[in-house]
Amino acid sequence: MDIFPEDTVSSATSSPGSSLYSPSPHPHGYGAWVQELSHDQQGVRLINLLYQCAAEVAAGAFDRANYYLEQITQLASLDAPHTLQRLAAVFADALARKLLNLVPGLSRALLSTANSAEAHLIPAARRHLFDMLPFMKLSYLTTNHAILEAMEGEKFVHVVDLSGPAANTVQWIALFHAFRARRGGPPHLRVTAVHDSKEFLANMAGVLAKEAEAFDIPFQFSAVEARLDDLDPDALRHVLRVRSGEALAISVVGQLHRLLAADDAGRRHVPGSTCLTPLQIIARSSPSSFGELLERELNTRLQLSPGDSSSVVSSLSPQSPVLQASQAQQRPAAAKLGSFLQAARALSPKIMVVAEPEANHNAATFLERFDEALN
Repeated sequence: MDIFPEDTVSSATSSPGSSLYSPSPHPHGYGAWVQELSHDQQGVRLINLLYQCAAEVAAGAFDRANYYLEQITQLASLDAPHTLQRLAAVFADALARKLLNLVPGLSRALLSTANSAEAHLIPAARRHLFDMLPFMKLSYLTTNHAILEAMEGEKFVHVVDLSGPAANTVQWIALFHAFRARRGGPPHLRVTAVHDSKEFLANMAGVLAKEAEAFDIPFQFSAVEARLDDLDPDALRHVLRVRSGEALAISVVGQLHRLLAADDAGRRHVPGSTCLTPLQIIARSSPSSFGELLERELNTRLQLSPGDSSSVVSSLSPQSPVLQASQAQQRPAAAKLGSFLQAARALSPKIMVVAEPEANHNAATFLERFDEALN
């Protein structure tokens, strides 16, 4: 059985540098040339338009990106009959939003209304995702098991949940069960959760307090209303209310890649810097990715025993040989990610558990992430 329908053209795996069908200006409108293209030609054209638009978005070139977006919208829509057209419409929407994010005021003004109209659907969608797919459940189970092992014998435990939108109260209820069943009884437990929704934090606090009382676990909850990428690394200890005398565990699920997107914006706005052309951006890309760094480091250097007081993120600091090698290849440094990991290391947690999708969608440059996601 074919994995892809017939309307998905083979050119979907074309590289950013391909030029199967280079777009050209059409000053008299788009309708005529769209009608002249066959379905296969439209597919090839869409792929190349998406790649060229992504390059312009990465360079912050509004006019050129807008030009390509106009052409894409002539070929793609969410209700189009062919798969590739619908896919391209989704990617075009994402590219437009990323371009708007370069102007925060404009972005918030235009997108806040649309986002708020669908905000009530998001919690239900996340619950359905959690119920239908095993990935998050496995992540929570693995994280809890690692924390339980690392906290053996500890009387005062502080768990910091940095998972934001990926956070789930069910994870910590399961940890309550595990702590209650351990030899010597449960510790004095404090949970600090970072989330941008006050309502979510209030609900989590209420549910966990009720469960802790039922399990007779000494419990305290701290809420930090923020996004991970908005936290100040220099004030991390104060914001997370880290105290001496508590064994610290940090959990972060599916959020570290947000810091790479923040680095995209930072690189674009370095004083005195100039926008790269699409070809320069493509030429400076390399196959090494954040996911590969994590896999390499976690497999070899982050297996700490419960008695080890150093942070599991130490080998991913900017001084890491892996990161130094990446920088030597003239890749842009993941400054915000590095700063956060250094700040997390300075907190001296007994354990830090990181979960990210097993995919190369977390490369240091936007074009690499776009290429992998589209393919």
